[in-house]
Amino acid sequence: MGKLPTKEEIVEILKKVKDPESEMSVFDLGLIKHVDYLEEKKTLIVTCDFLRRNPSCVGCLPIAWMVQKKITDDLSKEFLKYDDIDAVEFKIL
Repeated sequence: MGKLPTKEEIVEILKKVKDPESEMSVFDLGLIKHVDYLEEKKTLIVTCDFLRRNPSCVGCLPIAWMVQKKITDDLSKEFLKYDDIDAVEFKIL
């Protein structure tokens, strides 16, 4: 794949990756707030807002964490296809 994703390719990835509970894209849910690239580390920094998706029920939190992990794993898999991305880090709001 190309060296770095274009803005349009980033949007396509965000539309492709789905929330496993709702089957809606992370783009449509507005879960991704910002994407940065650290050139010296070849690292993509993805800022996610999962706060409003966290349940107030303590017993439900592990399920929410598994959903978040699935989303971040899927995003990493897509972004790591690009030659100039060696790592993807997530900043959770």
